[in-house]
Amino acid sequence: MEAYDAIPHNAALMTERGILVSINSDSAEEARHLNQEAAKTVKWGGMSEEEALKMITINAAIHLGIDDKVGSIEAGKDADLAIFDRHPLSTYAVNQMTFVDGEMLFSRERDLAMREAMAAERTELEAKLSEGADAGRGPGGRGGPRRGPREGVRR
Repeated sequence: MEAYDAIPHNAALMTERGILVSINSDSAEEARHLNQEAAKTVKWGGMSEEEALKMITINAAIHLGIDDKVGSIEAGKDADLAIFDRHPLSTYAVNQMTFVDGEMLFSRERDLAMREAMAAERTELEAKLSEGADAGRGPGGRGGPRRGPREGVRR
């Protein structure tokens, strides 16, 4: 309900009044594009790009009390990073790599290659399944000779 009643520049209005604002969500879908939610503060609220990015990085970490570990790129902090193919506030930005604790957990290049391999495997399995389904079937296509209308029916 709060999302329904929200206005695109509410985060900017609160920031202008001195409130430390973070943009977050308990929805897995919404969490995938918090960068676009932050971009709304630039477009509709007149915030700087830097301030908008803080709303989805360091400000959120401050609210959670973990800004000593995450939220900004600094020596000694966990290396949790998302790398985009263009400015992260662009609606066209696509995540290319994701690192958590310095370990690459997602690579778009690797993901696309895996999708191609899975599609090829599926095609191969479907072909084998189709070949197996056709083998040994009688003219009726049900695995045996075709029966007449009453043949083999018990009453």
